[in-house]
Amino acid sequence: MHELGVLTHIVKTVTRTAQAHNIRQVKHITLEVGETSGYVPYYLHKLFPVAADQLPLLEGAELRLETVPGRGLVIRDIGY
Repeated sequence: MHELGVLTHIVKTVTRTAQAHNIRQVKHITLEVGETSGYVPYYLHKLFPVAADQLPLLEGAELRLETVPGRGLVIRDIGY
């Protein structure tokens, strides 16, 4: 299940970005998930709390997924 690995990487990227911009709380993360990416949206949603666990910055954050044709996985938006 590679969804947990990619979510861990995304959480680290969001954390670094938030720290660089003095953001204290992330409200949501929007990901574009390509239909051919191989990622299963159900597992991304299910495992997001595991990847974000113990990070006050992401407490209560929502993971939003948008399915797009023929692409990989892209962080489209971070709400703060």
